[in-house]
Amino acid sequence: MASSTAASSAHPAWTRSYRERAALSSASPLAAYLLRLISIKQTNLCLSADVDTSAELLALAEEVGDSICVLKTHADIVTDFNERTAKSLRDIARKKHFLIFEDRKFADIGGT
Repeated sequence: MASSTAASSAHPAWTRSYRERAALSSASPLAAYLLRLISIKQTNLCLSADVDTSAELLALAEEVGDSICVLKTHADIVTDFNERTAKSLRDIARKKHFLIFEDRKFADIGGT
């Protein structure tokens, strides 16, 4: 009896597909887009691109773009990051269908 009660009160994330969750009215536009992207690409991988140069960042995005749904960047550690890098990265993301998440450290814990 307890298991049927638990199943009936399960959180929607446990019982619905990514596509079904994307269609919920409570999903923000960005969340809905990401959930649809995960469903289409059949991956929920996010890669953290901890590289030092624009060339490495762009090569990494090109290499793994088909297999990820999010690329987490750290533009502040890329020594030669510029507008051309940003445009090239956006172009790769559009072509390979992944989101870019910039992880800036504006107010991060100073001692870590």
